[in-house]
Amino acid sequence: MKLWTKLTSLSIYPKLVLTFLLVLSPLYLISWKMNDSGADTVKKEITESLLSRASLYMGMLEFDFDLVIRLLQEYVNDDDLLTLSSFSEVMNEIEKMQAQVRLKKHLDQLKKSSKFVENVSAFIPAMNRVISSNDNLISAFNEEQFTALSKSTNRFESPFLTWNDRIFISLPYPDPAVSSNRQPIFLLAVEISKPVLAKVLREFTADGGGAVLAGNRVEWAISGSARELDPAILEQNELNRHHEHERTDEASVFEAMLGSEKYMVVGKSSSKLDMSLSMYMPSDKVTSSLASYRSWLYVLSAISIIIVLLFSYSIYRIIHQPLKHLVRSFRRIEQGQFNLAVNYPLKDEFGYLYGQFNAMVKRLDVLVHEVYEQQYRAQNAELRHLQSQINPHFLYNSYFILYRMAMLKDHDNVIYFTKHLGEYFQYITRDGQEEVPLESEVQHTRTYTEIQGVRFGGRIAIDFAELPESARNIAVPRLILQPIVENAYSHGLENKRRNGRIRVAFEESPGQLAIFVEDNGDSLDEKKLREMQAKLQDAGRADQSTGLLNVHRRIQIRYGGAGGLTLQIGEEGGLHVTMIIPREGGASDDPTVNR
Repeated sequence: MKLWTKLTSLSIYPKLVLTFLLVLSPLYLISWKMNDSGADTVKKEITESLLSRASLYMGMLEFDFDLVIRLLQEYVNDDDLLTLSSFSEVMNEIEKMQAQVRLKKHLDQLKKSSKFVENVSAFIPAMNRVISSNDNLISAFNEEQFTALSKSTNRFESPFLTWNDRIFISLPYPDPAVSSNRQPIFLLAVEISKPVLAKVLREFTADGGGAVLAGNRVEWAISGSARELDPAILEQNELNRHHEHERTDEASVFEAMLGSEKYMVVGKSSSKLDMSLSMYMPSDKVTSSLASYRSWLYVLSAISIIIVLLFSYSIYRIIHQPLKHLVRSFRRIEQGQFNLAVNYPLKDEFGYLYGQFNAMVKRLDVLVHEVYEQQYRAQNAELRHLQSQINPHFLYNSYFILYRMAMLKDHDNVIYFTKHLGEYFQYITRDGQEEVPLESEVQHTRTYTEIQGVRFGGRIAIDFAELPESARNIAVPRLILQPIVENAYSHGLENKRRNGRIRVAFEESPGQLAIFVEDNGDSLDEKKLREMQAKLQDAGRADQSTGLLNVHRRIQIRYGGAGGLTLQIGEEGGLHVTMIIPREGGASDDPTVNR
């Protein structure tokens, strides 16, 4: 229901676009289904190809290594090997040399039995020598290697051992597992060629893919490529094999996310050799044969959307555009713009609507101007009346102060006082200028505080903050700050005999300027504050507009409801007055005030 409400609230253009898209959506679904079906077929064929290659490679390895293991077991009974291991102490050098040469030939034959054999060595501790198929004849005995390769293994389930990142199949005699851990008298070791294995792996991989061969219980790995994702592929294969397949010889096919790329992985394990083969390729390579079809589908989609947009736009131009223009005109009327006329060249239904709209606007313009002129004259007269109501008793007090100074012949203070007094009355009697820069208003208020400083002596101290640079040229009505300060002197601190304080501060924020005036008078309580706040709310009558009410009324006439005064009890117990002057536009909420 909510979705339907949202759809019905859309304009004509998106409704047309959505309608055409809904009509075309079955065609898109059929096309995507055909593309996905083709992708599944290709993916299945590639998967079967990878599976057959993995099974073929693993079968080849099992055959080769099974042959190597069986030949290795037969060599345990080699006469020369047994003689050199048991009777080398009683043999002369010629006999030793002849036996070693014959043994090396046998080792060479074992090496040639499989291309995956790198070297075949016979470790003979009694002679402290190693006879290898790759060496000229003999080499120095390596105790560390001998110990590492003498571990007992099940050569038909887990035949491999590792030493110094090299892979071996070893046969110690006698086997420590069946001879009470007695040290073998000789050791036959076949080293597996990692480069040959890697080369064959590369031959079995496709473009963009790779393969990795690794042991299960014995940790070793051979990669058919130099890609850094091989360990991650191997880890994914291991997890998948343990979680999804109970039989270790069963192949596994799965997809894995490695980094930001998706791969298809085929895993094949061997229970005979205790190792796993993982072959992988990017998933996008699997469906690369369908890239052209998908591209054409994208082209068809783009063309269809363009056609839908163009057709919808043509209807938009015929129907919606005139309506939209008419709606914009109504919004301009709501903003008070009555001096407009909309043109429509055709003589259809919209032509009739536009003609009636223009006639209505003309009539509204006449009526609004008549009402506006009346309100503007009334408000202008009220503004001048309010400005003339500035407290006149200040003039009387000033003359009495001058009288006392003259009687005391205090000529310096008379000069100082009359200078400020002249500036004060020059400012308040200035005609023809309803608004002044805020800097001038602040300077006038400072002049007023200088005069009051002479009157009250040291009883009242004034703390006048610096006006921010960016606010100095704000146009404000005249005499809005000085009456607030005057109220602090007259009503808040006049009866305070000492330590009176008045603070004037400024604070800028987005869209407005706040001016704070606070005194530390002790005659204000909550009841009196509520009465003053109530008068501010009912400051519409001009006969009440004196002091704070005067200022509040004039600010609201100039700025509307966004500006004005707020009153509260300050931190020191006196009255805290906040004056808000809007910065953006400065327009009244009543559109007839600022026309």
